[in-house]
Amino acid sequence: MKEALAEAWEEAREGLLLHQDRRVVYLNPRAAELLGVDRGKVLGGPLLLALRDHRLEALALHGGERRFEVRGRHLWAKALPGRLYLLDETEVQKRLSELEETTLLLAHELRTPLAGIGPLLEALTPRTRQEEEVLSLLKGEVARLSRLVQDLSLTAPGPKRTFFPSELWPRLARLLPLEGRRVEVDLAHPVRADPERTFQILLNLLDNALKYGRDPIRLRSREEGGRVFLEVRDAGPPLSDYEALFRPRHRGFQGGAGSGLGLYLVRRLARAQGGEAYARREGGENVFGVVFPLD
Repeated sequence: MKEALAEAWEEAREGLLLHQDRRVVYLNPRAAELLGVDRGKVLGGPLLLALRDHRLEALALHGGERRFEVRGRHLWAKALPGRLYLLDETEVQKRLSELEETTLLLAHELRTPLAGIGPLLEALTPRTRQEEEVLSLLKGEVARLSRLVQDLSLTAPGPKRTFFPSELWPRLARLLPLEGRRVEVDLAHPVRADPERTFQILLNLLDNALKYGRDPIRLRSREEGGRVFLEVRDAGPPLSDYEALFRPRHRGFQGGAGSGLGLYLVRRLARAQGGEAYARREGGENVFGVVFPLD
């Protein structure tokens, strides 16, 4: 079994370095390639000689995980006692840059037709109550698409104000397929943020929960440590990798078939306001949320 495990690491696409007393006791071929060193020359030598980067050395000695740019490569590194795992994310970062360019182009192309649709809708005169309701819905959808285009354009955050997220619920309820679903709403804590961006965040989180989660779905707020948390919880099965879901075009939900951009946008919108997005398993629920500083 040990021989099979050793052979597997020799062929692995991930880098592995083992160290003891600040000396290298093993590194696989992939680790040597990512670090740009000769395996035979660094085995048994000082850890820094193999890593050639004080940041990587500090991580290896103290533990944790981080992303680094090292000698032209984008590396994800995770350190456990005596072990350092390395993964090359250079291609991922390249694709992210390409995606940003595509996103900007898409936003630019959408902005012009949306700007023309709005005035056309305003010029329409509904003759019946039903037509009035449909027109109102169309105006709301055009406004939402316009806000989405602004978000895709990487524009600066809108003005912040202190408000109760419960103010956003009526709009959310009109746009989401809630019929026959059990959704519990408890938004009792004020948050200081851009209401429009917060609306888009909650819309994406709830849309994912309704598509892929299980009832009950709970939209709640809580305050802790000088921060306000807005969370969408559902009773769906645990997922294999929560952090990966925030990567663009990554779909980790069972049977998921969307664009893979919803949670990526959630994180970007949260960070644009000085907050952060997160996901985890807690108490038998999948939790997707954002956190903002109180002040």
